[in-house]
Amino acid sequence: MLIGIKGLVLKTVERTDSDRLIVLFTVERGKIAVCAKGTRSAKSKFLPSIEPFSYSEFVLYEKDGFFWIKEAVLIENFYSIREDVTKLALASYICEVLDITVYENMQEHELLRLGLNSLYAIASDLRSLDTVKAVFEMRAAMLLGFAPSIEQCSKCGKSQASEFYFSLPDSDIVCSKCREKAYKEYMNLRGSVNSDEEIRFASQIFRTSEDVRLAISYIINCPADKIYGFTMPDEELVELYKLCEEHLIYQLEKKPKTLDFYKDVSAL
Repeated sequence: MLIGIKGLVLKTVERTDSDRLIVLFTVERGKIAVCAKGTRSAKSKFLPSIEPFSYSEFVLYEKDGFFWIKEAVLIENFYSIREDVTKLALASYICEVLDITVYENMQEHELLRLGLNSLYAIASDLRSLDTVKAVFEMRAAMLLGFAPSIEQCSKCGKSQASEFYFSLPDSDIVCSKCREKAYKEYMNLRGSVNSDEEIRFASQIFRTSEDVRLAISYIINCPADKIYGFTMPDEELVELYKLCEEHLIYQLEKKPKTLDFYKDVSAL
């Protein structure tokens, strides 16, 4: 039986001296691994279709409990990503996040669409790489069920205040007046605390400007084809980048290895 399927290549793994294992993110079957025979040879006709970040259409057949590639046609390879090490690092981070969060038979069309749109934005210089990264992180968090509650203070319900503070553990915001109350509740729940715990608390609840709050609300709620349709002052972007990254990593409970790679090459 032959199966036709389209998939984004998240990663490739050497399987034997001649074959590779290709991890795909597909609409119909979520994340699946397929075997690509003879693809460790430079002469393999499948190579363009199975490179990381490539989006391709495959015809698969099943043998010995594995899916094997019978035919492959490249749809998009986002070639310019491979010409820039910083773009390569960010694309690797995005694919690693997807690899961590997507599982077999998970039907998440919008998450795949987000991944493809993010790779397109990287390849085409649609926005700065840090902005693409932040939008991907927050939108992915939303699609995975980790959207923060950022419309009003979780303690008093105010939707307008001089400033808000975002809580990583609670995934919500508190106004400046309620922040002290949140701090006391945190400490009371934990009893006796030391200075290290106080520092950890302070690092997990940090100021969020109105511009950042509105940008996050937009990223979460806007149509998928308009996720880059927001503007904000440049001086507020660093705060946006920090919140989006820390929120996703906190929810994943795992730091992707490629995140440090991206940060290292971005600093060069």
